Amino acid sequence: MKDKRVAPKPAPPPPGGWRAFLLQQAAGYAVSPLIRFAAAFPLGLAIVLLSAGWLVGPQHFVDAWRFRTYTANAVGHFVDSWLALEFDPVAQGDRGNWAGPARATHCAVVAYDGEWGAPQQRAFCGNRLNVHGEETLSMLVDDTTMAPDVPFAMPRDERGFARPQVRIGSAEAAWLKAHPPFSGFDARVSPTAWDALQRRLDRPLEYALAGWSAPSPVFPLALDPHAPGEAMPAAFVAARRSAGSPLALLSTFLLFAAGIWLWLNGMRVLMAGLPRNAVLFAAWLPLLLLPWWGERMPRALARVQPEIAEVIGDMLADIDLTGRLVASPPGAAQLARGGERLSWRVGEGAFADTIGRIAFTAPAPSPADADAALRRLVETVTTQVRAFDPGQRSALFDRLTADKQADRYGAALLFLPVARESAFDPGHDAVEARAAYHFLDAWVTSPTEDPWPDHPAFAERVNLWRGLVDAPEPSIANRALWTVRAASERAH
Repeated sequence: MKDKRVAPKPAPPPPGGWRAFLLQQAAGYAVSPLIRFAAAFPLGLAIVLLSAGWLVGPQHFVDAWRFRTYTANAVGHFVDSWLALEFDPVAQGDRGNWAGPARATHCAVVAYDGEWGAPQQRAFCGNRLNVHGEETLSMLVDDTTMAPDVPFAMPRDERGFARPQVRIGSAEAAWLKAHPPFSGFDARVSPTAWDALQRRLDRPLEYALAGWSAPSPVFPLALDPHAPGEAMPAAFVAARRSAGSPLALLSTFLLFAAGIWLWLNGMRVLMAGLPRNAVLFAAWLPLLLLPWWGERMPRALARVQPEIAEVIGDMLADIDLTGRLVASPPGAAQLARGGERLSWRVGEGAFADTIGRIAFTAPAPSPADADAALRRLVETVTTQVRAFDPGQRSALFDRLTADKQADRYGAALLFLPVARESAFDPGHDAVEARAAYHFLDAWVTSPTEDPWPDHPAFAERVNLWRGLVDAPEPSIANRALWTVRAASERAH
């Protein structure tokens, strides 16, 4: 008996044939980047508007309710502090300016105690700041606030000097160690971006002044006496206790209306072709999670269009500076554990043979201001260098000259008065006098480290330059005079 089973017929090709189907898929892949780009604009603006609407309205009521029981106060002190540095190594690729998209956050561990029992410790991480460029990092290291009216200070060593610390994630550190510096550094001296970062932030004079001109500040806290472990900075609590005004509520309504409209339209573009109910569900669900968006939405938008997401992230960071202050147990703070650390100690590393040869002790009482601190530092340096023998002074001035020629200024300003003595006062060894003269000549040769009004101890920096104006050598005196005059003009 013959088998009457019939072989199944092959599936018919899609309408228009396989060629049309493949062309349709290829066209979809080609158009996809354009669709994501077109959707990213309304989605990004919606994220900004909705976040702003939440901050000016509902967030005020949430915070006012949250902090209603914070009726007790405590005074904390810094146990540890650092600048947390982050960027996306994968997105960075082989691009040079790693600091452009980088973000920096000041973090500190604060200890406090009171009548509620055992001493407590709590960590705080403040504003997530744009770095923009490598030169900005030095200003961020010098910051004295982590958020408006919330203090910050780097650790102090036993001499009272600031000892800055930068913490970097392991992936970011690996990227810095594998790529050359972006700009401004000789590859023979700083072959990697990691080396250049170490060198750029090695500024012993600034750290000495920061430590001696102001003691480490106290850290005022507000807390619920029934939950003392949940303390928050007092200034932050005070700013957040006030409920929103009627104008703020109107602003919230307008921002939400515009934001929701842009969001729905952006999702409609991004999810074109899907069933309407699926689009509505995917569009409205994230809106219900608005209070928890924070930094998550720019990261989600980066999957759609990274460049636009980076701009949106910058805009969100600038909307409300006080809105980003993260409190946690000490071990849970950003980069409290893991990653790599860079730390600078006055007189170590490249400056071990100059300011590193001077013994400093913490002054008591502390200088009244930065100008007084600089005068005290100069007195200490001058007294101790005078006690060196001529050969030691010659070697010191030779090293200062080499540092200046290598654009490594460090703390050479502190040595100007004693170098002037060695170069021009009678009775000094000829070799020593020549070495001191070469240092002074190099110091006043462009480019120079000119005093600017925003520098700490500006007035005393100018006075140190003024000390060279009457030098017996006209070439040194004239160039010093130009610097003093330029500084005086900038001050006015």
